[in-house]
Amino acid sequence: MDKKRIAFFAGALIVIGALINWAGAQGIADILRNSDIEYFLLAIVVYLVTLLAWAMRWKVLLKGLGISAPLVKVFKAIFVGMFFNNISPGAKGLGEFIRVYYLSRETKEPYGPMTASVMMDRMLDLVPIGVMMLFATLYVYSLGETGLTVLIIILDVIMIGFSALVIGLLMSEKKAHSAIWWIYRQYARISPKGAEKRIESFKKIDEVTIPRFQHDFKILAKSKSATLMAVFYSFVYWTLTILRYYLIFLAIKHPIEPIAITVVLVVSMVVGMFAVVPGGAGIIEAVNTAVFIALGIDPQYSVTGVLLERLISYWGPTVIGSFVTAGFKPEGGDLALPAPDRRVLDEDAELEKASRREGL
Repeated sequence: MDKKRIAFFAGALIVIGALINWAGAQGIADILRNSDIEYFLLAIVVYLVTLLAWAMRWKVLLKGLGISAPLVKVFKAIFVGMFFNNISPGAKGLGEFIRVYYLSRETKEPYGPMTASVMMDRMLDLVPIGVMMLFATLYVYSLGETGLTVLIIILDVIMIGFSALVIGLLMSEKKAHSAIWWIYRQYARISPKGAEKRIESFKKIDEVTIPRFQHDFKILAKSKSATLMAVFYSFVYWTLTILRYYLIFLAIKHPIEPIAITVVLVVSMVVGMFAVVPGGAGIIEAVNTAVFIALGIDPQYSVTGVLLERLISYWGPTVIGSFVTAGFKPEGGDLALPAPDRRVLDEDAELEKASRREGL
Protein backbone atom coordinates (compact mmCIF):
# COMPACT_ATOMS: atom_id res chain seq x y z
CA MET A 1 0.00 0.00 0.00
CA ASP A 2 1.44 3.41 -0.99
CA LYS A 3 2.09 6.32 1.37
CA LYS A 4 -0.95 8.25 0.13
CA ARG A 5 -3.34 5.43 1.03
CA ILE A 6 -1.62 4.96 4.39
CA ALA A 7 -2.12 8.66 5.06
CA PHE A 8 -5.81 8.37 4.11
CA PHE A 9 -6.35 5.45 6.48
CA ALA A 10 -4.41 7.22 9.24
CA GLY A 11 -6.72 10.20 8.75
CA ALA A 12 -9.75 7.90 8.93
CA LEU A 13 -8.55 6.45 12.23
CA ILE A 14 -8.03 9.97 13.57
CA VAL A 15 -11.62 10.90 12.62
CA ILE A 16 -12.93 7.72 14.24
CA GLY A 17 -10.87 8.42 17.35
CA ALA A 18 -12.25 11.96 17.45
CA LEU A 19 -15.81 10.62 17.19
CA ILE A 20 -15.22 8.25 20.09
CA ASN A 21 -13.64 11.01 22.17
CA TRP A 22 -16.49 13.43 21.34
CA ALA A 23 -19.23 10.94 22.22
CA GLY A 24 -17.41 9.76 25.33
CA ALA A 25 -15.05 6.81 25.27
CA GLN A 26 -16.12 5.60 28.70
CA GLY A 27 -19.80 5.67 27.77
CA ILE A 28 -19.13 3.74 24.56
CA ALA A 29 -17.07 1.20 26.51
CA ASP A 30 -19.99 0.72 28.93
CA ILE A 31 -22.39 0.21 26.02
CA LEU A 32 -20.12 -2.42 24.49
CA ARG A 33 -19.63 -4.13 27.85
CA ASN A 34 -23.38 -4.52 28.31
CA SER A 35 -24.18 -5.45 24.71
CA ASP A 36 -25.64 -8.76 23.51
CA ILE A 37 -22.97 -10.56 21.51
CA GLU A 38 -25.59 -12.91 20.05
CA TYR A 39 -27.25 -10.10 18.08
CA PHE A 40 -23.87 -8.89 16.84
CA LEU A 41 -22.95 -12.38 15.62
CA LEU A 42 -26.37 -12.66 13.98
CA ALA A 43 -25.67 -9.35 12.21
CA ILE A 44 -22.48 -10.89 10.80
CA VAL A 45 -24.44 -13.90 9.54
CA VAL A 46 -27.00 -11.57 7.95
CA TYR A 47 -24.17 -9.70 6.23
CA LEU A 48 -22.89 -12.94 4.70
CA VAL A 49 -26.40 -13.76 3.49
CA THR A 50 -26.57 -10.25 2.04
CA LEU A 51 -23.44 -10.96 0.01
CA LEU A 52 -24.97 -14.26 -1.07
CA ALA A 53 -28.00 -12.35 -2.40
CA TRP A 54 -25.60 -10.07 -4.29
CA ALA A 55 -23.77 -13.06 -5.75
CA MET A 56 -27.06 -14.70 -6.79
CA ARG A 57 -28.17 -11.48 -8.50
CA TRP A 58 -24.93 -11.34 -10.49
CA LYS A 59 -25.22 -15.03 -11.40
CA VAL A 60 -28.74 -14.47 -12.75
CA LEU A 61 -27.45 -11.69 -15.00
CA LEU A 62 -24.46 -13.74 -16.12
CA LYS A 63 -26.76 -16.64 -16.95
CA GLY A 64 -28.87 -14.25 -19.01
CA LEU A 65 -25.81 -13.74 -21.21
CA GLY A 66 -25.04 -17.45 -21.42
CA ILE A 67 -22.17 -17.31 -18.91
CA SER A 68 -21.91 -20.07 -16.35
CA ALA A 69 -19.80 -19.00 -13.37
CA PRO A 70 -19.42 -21.08 -10.18
CA LEU A 71 -20.92 -19.37 -7.14
CA VAL A 72 -17.60 -19.61 -5.28
CA LYS A 73 -15.79 -17.67 -8.03
CA VAL A 74 -18.57 -15.07 -8.13
CA PHE A 75 -18.30 -14.71 -4.36
CA LYS A 76 -14.53 -14.28 -4.56
CA ALA A 77 -14.88 -11.70 -7.34
CA ILE A 78 -17.23 -9.67 -5.13
CA PHE A 79 -14.72 -9.69 -2.27
CA VAL A 80 -11.91 -8.66 -4.63
CA GLY A 81 -14.08 -5.84 -5.95
CA MET A 82 -14.97 -4.67 -2.44
CA PHE A 83 -11.32 -4.73 -1.45
CA PHE A 84 -10.33 -2.40 -4.29
CA ASN A 85 -13.35 -0.17 -3.71
CA ASN A 86 -12.40 0.08 -0.04
CA ILE A 87 -8.80 1.10 -0.70
CA SER A 88 -9.54 3.52 -3.55
CA PRO A 89 -11.40 6.87 -3.50
CA GLY A 90 -15.15 6.65 -3.99
CA ALA A 91 -17.52 3.83 -3.10
CA LYS A 92 -18.01 2.26 -6.52
CA GLY A 93 -15.20 2.69 -9.04
CA LEU A 94 -12.06 0.69 -9.47
CA GLY A 95 -13.55 -2.33 -7.73
CA GLU A 96 -16.18 -2.80 -10.44
CA PHE A 97 -13.52 -2.99 -13.13
CA ILE A 98 -11.41 -5.33 -11.01
CA ARG A 99 -14.22 -7.81 -10.36
CA VAL A 100 -14.93 -7.89 -14.10
CA TYR A 101 -11.26 -8.58 -14.71
CA TYR A 102 -11.07 -11.20 -11.94
CA LEU A 103 -14.11 -13.22 -12.99
CA SER A 104 -13.26 -12.91 -16.68
CA ARG A 105 -9.83 -14.41 -16.02
CA GLU A 106 -11.23 -17.10 -13.75
CA THR A 107 -13.97 -18.18 -16.20
CA LYS A 108 -12.15 -17.36 -19.49
CA GLU A 109 -15.17 -15.30 -20.59
CA PRO A 110 -14.84 -12.04 -22.61
CA TYR A 111 -14.86 -8.65 -20.93
CA GLY A 112 -17.84 -7.24 -22.87
CA PRO A 113 -20.53 -9.54 -21.40
CA MET A 114 -18.89 -9.36 -17.96
CA THR A 115 -18.95 -5.57 -18.06
CA ALA A 116 -22.60 -5.58 -19.18
CA SER A 117 -23.56 -7.89 -16.31
CA VAL A 118 -21.78 -5.69 -13.74
CA MET A 119 -23.33 -2.50 -15.06
CA MET A 120 -26.79 -4.07 -15.02
CA ASP A 121 -25.99 -5.39 -11.54
CA ARG A 122 -25.29 -1.86 -10.30
CA MET A 123 -28.20 -0.32 -12.19
CA LEU A 124 -30.77 -2.72 -10.77
CA ASP A 125 -29.75 -1.46 -7.34
CA LEU A 126 -31.45 1.78 -8.34
CA VAL A 127 -34.90 0.16 -8.11
CA PRO A 128 -34.86 -0.57 -4.35
CA ILE A 129 -32.71 2.51 -3.74
CA GLY A 130 -35.37 4.64 -5.43
CA VAL A 131 -38.01 3.15 -3.12
CA MET A 132 -35.74 3.78 -0.13
CA MET A 133 -35.23 7.40 -1.21
CA LEU A 134 -38.98 7.94 -1.42
CA PHE A 135 -39.68 6.52 2.04
CA ALA A 136 -36.68 8.30 3.56
CA THR A 137 -37.79 11.66 2.16
CA LEU A 138 -41.40 11.21 3.33
CA TYR A 139 -40.26 10.09 6.79
CA VAL A 140 -37.93 13.04 7.34
CA TYR A 141 -40.62 15.42 6.07
CA SER A 142 -43.14 13.92 8.52
CA LEU A 143 -40.75 14.70 11.37
CA GLY A 144 -40.81 18.37 10.46
CA GLU A 145 -37.04 18.41 9.92
CA THR A 146 -36.94 21.03 7.15
CA GLY A 147 -33.15 21.20 6.86
CA LEU A 148 -32.72 17.43 6.72
CA THR A 149 -35.63 17.12 4.27
CA VAL A 150 -34.00 19.61 1.90
CA LEU A 151 -30.70 17.74 2.23
CA ILE A 152 -32.35 14.40 1.42
CA ILE A 153 -34.09 15.88 -1.64
CA ILE A 154 -30.79 17.36 -2.88
CA LEU A 155 -29.08 14.01 -2.41
CA ASP A 156 -31.95 12.28 -4.26
CA VAL A 157 -31.46 14.62 -7.21
CA ILE A 158 -27.70 14.07 -7.19
CA MET A 159 -28.10 10.29 -7.14
CA ILE A 160 -30.67 10.26 -9.95
CA GLY A 161 -28.73 12.77 -12.04
CA PHE A 162 -25.41 10.99 -11.67
CA SER A 163 -26.96 7.61 -12.47
CA ALA A 164 -28.68 9.00 -15.59
CA LEU A 165 -25.40 10.59 -16.69
CA VAL A 166 -23.46 7.33 -16.38
CA ILE A 167 -26.12 5.27 -18.15
CA GLY A 168 -26.42 7.81 -20.97
CA LEU A 169 -22.65 7.94 -21.34
CA LEU A 170 -22.26 4.19 -21.55
CA MET A 171 -25.16 3.59 -23.94
CA SER A 172 -24.15 6.29 -26.43
CA GLU A 173 -21.53 4.98 -28.86
CA LYS A 174 -20.21 8.49 -29.59
CA LYS A 175 -20.11 9.61 -25.94
CA ALA A 176 -18.54 6.36 -24.76
CA HIS A 177 -15.81 6.69 -27.40
CA SER A 178 -15.09 10.29 -26.34
CA ALA A 179 -15.09 9.34 -22.65
CA ILE A 180 -12.59 6.50 -23.12
CA TRP A 181 -10.06 8.71 -24.87
CA TRP A 182 -10.66 11.60 -22.48
CA ILE A 183 -9.72 9.23 -19.65
CA TYR A 184 -6.68 8.14 -21.65
CA ARG A 185 -5.53 11.76 -22.10
CA GLN A 186 -5.83 12.42 -18.37
CA TYR A 187 -3.91 9.23 -17.70
CA ALA A 188 -1.22 10.29 -20.16
CA ARG A 189 -0.77 13.60 -18.33
CA ILE A 190 -0.21 11.79 -15.06
CA SER A 191 1.87 8.90 -16.41
CA PRO A 192 3.04 9.28 -20.04
CA LYS A 193 4.99 6.01 -19.97
CA GLY A 194 2.14 4.08 -18.37
CA ALA A 195 -0.31 5.47 -20.93
CA GLU A 196 1.96 4.52 -23.80
CA LYS A 197 2.31 1.01 -22.40
CA ARG A 198 -1.46 0.56 -22.13
CA ILE A 199 -2.67 2.26 -25.32
CA GLU A 200 -3.59 -1.14 -26.81
CA SER A 201 -5.72 -1.81 -23.75
CA PHE A 202 -7.63 1.42 -24.31
CA LYS A 203 -8.05 0.55 -27.98
CA LYS A 204 -9.51 -2.79 -27.01
CA ILE A 205 -11.92 -1.13 -24.59
CA ASP A 206 -12.98 1.34 -27.29
CA GLU A 207 -13.17 -1.06 -30.24
CA VAL A 208 -14.24 -4.30 -28.59
CA THR A 209 -15.35 -4.08 -24.96
CA ILE A 210 -17.68 -1.06 -25.18
CA PRO A 211 -19.51 -2.20 -28.38
CA ARG A 212 -19.82 -5.71 -26.96
CA PHE A 213 -21.00 -4.31 -23.63
CA GLN A 214 -23.65 -2.15 -25.32
CA HIS A 215 -24.90 -5.12 -27.34
CA ASP A 216 -25.03 -7.46 -24.35
CA PHE A 217 -26.56 -4.79 -22.13
CA LYS A 218 -29.47 -4.46 -24.55
CA ILE A 219 -29.90 -8.24 -24.50
CA LEU A 220 -30.09 -8.20 -20.70
CA ALA A 221 -32.50 -5.27 -20.72
CA LYS A 222 -34.84 -7.31 -22.96
CA SER A 223 -34.66 -10.40 -20.74
CA LYS A 224 -37.66 -9.94 -18.43
CA SER A 225 -37.00 -13.11 -16.43
CA ALA A 226 -33.39 -12.19 -15.66
CA THR A 227 -34.31 -8.60 -14.86
CA LEU A 228 -37.20 -9.48 -12.55
CA MET A 229 -35.20 -12.11 -10.70
CA ALA A 230 -32.26 -9.72 -10.32
CA VAL A 231 -34.56 -6.97 -9.02
CA PHE A 232 -35.94 -9.46 -6.48
CA TYR A 233 -32.40 -10.18 -5.23
CA SER A 234 -31.76 -6.42 -5.11
CA PHE A 235 -34.70 -5.94 -2.74
CA VAL A 236 -33.48 -8.90 -0.66
CA TYR A 237 -30.02 -7.32 -0.52
CA TRP A 238 -31.22 -3.97 0.78
CA THR A 239 -33.79 -5.49 3.16
CA LEU A 240 -31.01 -7.54 4.73
CA THR A 241 -28.77 -4.46 4.88
CA ILE A 242 -31.40 -2.64 6.93
CA LEU A 243 -31.89 -5.76 9.08
CA ARG A 244 -28.14 -5.92 9.77
CA TYR A 245 -28.09 -2.36 11.05
CA TYR A 246 -31.24 -3.06 13.11
CA LEU A 247 -29.61 -6.10 14.73
CA ILE A 248 -26.54 -4.06 15.64
CA PHE A 249 -28.66 -1.53 17.52
CA LEU A 250 -30.46 -4.42 19.21
CA ALA A 251 -27.04 -5.72 20.22
CA ILE A 252 -26.23 -2.46 22.00
CA LYS A 253 -29.72 -2.48 23.57
CA HIS A 254 -30.95 0.62 21.80
CA PRO A 255 -33.49 -0.49 19.16
CA ILE A 256 -34.34 2.04 16.46
CA GLU A 257 -36.91 2.22 13.67
CA PRO A 258 -35.87 0.60 10.36
CA ILE A 259 -36.98 3.75 8.51
CA ALA A 260 -34.34 5.75 10.40
CA ILE A 261 -31.74 3.29 9.14
CA THR A 262 -33.10 3.79 5.62
CA VAL A 263 -32.51 7.55 5.89
CA VAL A 264 -28.92 6.97 7.00
CA LEU A 265 -28.26 4.51 4.17
CA VAL A 266 -29.59 6.93 1.54
CA VAL A 267 -27.32 9.74 2.76
CA SER A 268 -24.39 7.36 3.13
CA MET A 269 -24.71 6.04 -0.44
CA VAL A 270 -24.54 9.48 -2.03
CA VAL A 271 -21.73 10.72 0.20
CA GLY A 272 -19.79 7.51 -0.44
CA MET A 273 -20.04 7.99 -4.22
CA PHE A 274 -18.03 11.20 -4.01
CA ALA A 275 -15.80 10.46 -1.02
CA VAL A 276 -12.18 11.38 -1.72
CA VAL A 277 -10.80 8.93 0.82
CA PRO A 278 -10.63 5.16 0.25
CA GLY A 279 -14.03 3.61 0.89
CA GLY A 280 -15.15 6.82 2.57
CA ALA A 281 -13.31 5.64 5.71
CA GLY A 282 -13.84 8.15 8.49
CA ILE A 283 -16.20 10.30 6.41
CA ILE A 284 -18.98 7.68 6.30
CA GLU A 285 -18.66 7.09 10.05
CA ALA A 286 -18.97 10.82 10.75
CA VAL A 287 -21.86 11.39 8.31
CA ASN A 288 -23.86 8.36 9.47
CA THR A 289 -23.40 9.39 13.09
CA ALA A 290 -24.53 12.94 12.32
CA VAL A 291 -27.70 11.72 10.55
CA PHE A 292 -28.60 9.35 13.41
CA ILE A 293 -28.18 12.21 15.89
CA ALA A 294 -30.32 14.48 13.68
CA LEU A 295 -33.02 11.80 13.86
CA GLY A 296 -32.93 11.91 17.66
CA ILE A 297 -30.60 8.98 18.45
CA ASP A 298 -28.32 9.44 21.46
CA PRO A 299 -24.75 10.37 20.34
CA GLN A 300 -23.06 7.54 22.26
CA TYR A 301 -25.38 4.92 20.78
CA SER A 302 -25.11 6.52 17.34
CA VAL A 303 -21.31 6.36 17.34
CA THR A 304 -21.25 2.83 18.77
CA GLY A 305 -23.81 1.49 16.30
CA VAL A 306 -22.12 3.10 13.30
CA LEU A 307 -18.65 1.85 14.25
CA LEU A 308 -19.90 -1.71 14.80
CA GLU A 309 -21.74 -1.67 11.47
CA ARG A 310 -18.66 -0.39 9.62
CA LEU A 311 -16.59 -3.07 11.34
CA ILE A 312 -18.80 -5.66 9.65
CA SER A 313 -19.42 -3.99 6.29
CA TYR A 314 -16.13 -2.17 5.66
CA TRP A 315 -13.17 -3.28 7.73
CA GLY A 316 -14.05 -7.00 7.70
CA PRO A 317 -14.52 -7.31 3.90
CA THR A 318 -11.37 -5.23 3.33
CA VAL A 319 -9.29 -7.72 5.31
CA ILE A 320 -10.95 -10.79 3.73
CA GLY A 321 -10.73 -9.23 0.26
CA SER A 322 -7.02 -8.59 0.72
CA PHE A 323 -6.43 -12.33 1.29
CA VAL A 324 -8.56 -13.31 -1.72
CA THR A 325 -6.77 -10.74 -3.88
CA ALA A 326 -3.37 -11.91 -2.66
CA GLY A 327 -4.15 -15.39 -3.98
CA PHE A 328 -4.98 -14.08 -7.46
CA LYS A 329 -2.13 -13.82 -9.97
CA PRO A 330 -3.07 -11.63 -12.96
CA GLU A 331 -1.63 -12.64 -16.31
CA GLY A 332 1.33 -10.47 -17.20
CA GLY A 333 1.66 -9.25 -13.62
CA ASP A 334 -0.72 -6.28 -13.94
CA LEU A 335 -4.27 -5.39 -14.77
CA ALA A 336 -3.68 -4.39 -18.39
CA LEU A 337 -6.10 -5.85 -20.89
CA PRO A 338 -4.74 -7.93 -23.75
CA ALA A 339 -4.40 -6.42 -27.21
CA PRO A 340 -7.39 -6.69 -29.56
CA ASP A 341 -7.93 -10.05 -31.18
CA ARG A 342 -8.93 -9.85 -34.87
CA ARG A 343 -11.31 -12.78 -34.50
CA VAL A 344 -13.07 -11.10 -31.58
CA LEU A 345 -13.29 -7.84 -33.51
CA ASP A 346 -14.91 -9.65 -36.43
CA GLU A 347 -17.32 -11.39 -34.07
CA ASP A 348 -18.34 -8.07 -32.56
CA ALA A 349 -18.80 -6.53 -36.00
CA GLU A 350 -21.24 -9.34 -36.80
CA LEU A 351 -23.03 -8.77 -33.49
CA GLU A 352 -23.35 -5.08 -34.28
CA LYS A 353 -24.85 -5.86 -37.71
CA ALA A 354 -27.27 -8.32 -36.11
CA SER A 355 -28.31 -5.77 -33.51
CA ARG A 356 -29.10 -3.22 -36.22
CA ARG A 357 -31.21 -5.80 -38.10
CA GLU A 358 -33.08 -6.62 -34.90
CA GLY A 359 -33.55 -2.94 -34.10
CA LEU A 360 -31.76 -3.23 -30.75
